[in-house]
Amino acid sequence: MEIRVNLVLMAFLALVWLGLTAQMPAPIDEHHELTALGTLEDEAARHPGDARLLVKLSERYLAQGFPLLAITAIRAADAVVLEEPAVAHQLARAYEHNGRLLDALATADLALTRCARVMGAKHFGSVAPSFVCNERTLATLDTHKGALERMVQWGVVDPRHDARAQRAYDLAMRTARIAVGEVPPSGARN
Repeated sequence: MEIRVNLVLMAFLALVWLGLTAQMPAPIDEHHELTALGTLEDEAARHPGDARLLVKLSERYLAQGFPLLAITAIRAADAVVLEEPAVAHQLARAYEHNGRLLDALATADLALTRCARVMGAKHFGSVAPSFVCNERTLATLDTHKGALERMVQWGVVDPRHDARAQRAYDLAMRTARIAVGEVPPSGARN
């Protein structure tokens, strides 16, 4: 009788162990997302000179958590496309997500300088580079550069795991709101 009880207990424990270790694979709910990403990759490969497609592709890579793919896609693009401030901004974001803050800061500074040059040339009627840049893009680039400067000054090594990175963005956004004259909603803490 004791042997039977032990066998039943061992069988029960084996079933419990099997139930804990053997799991059904999660259903691939991202099939549509992967198909859309593949379509976007194909489209960007067919049109290597389209900055808008490159920005969309790198944005999708960053949203999926693949900063190295974003860096690779941007660096493989045509040289003319790399000069676009929006593309340089995406490259800076990809460097940041990859933990390369000094590269991110240098690239963000370059993007901001190019965008400011376009904006300044428009105001003075001089020959403007063919980059697409407006006030909103300029403010976005300036905010990003400000946050990166703070992170570098504070010695942030990996912005994905350091709470000071979010604090740097909060301070950069506060500066942007003051510069634009935006009043934060009541109840919002800064």
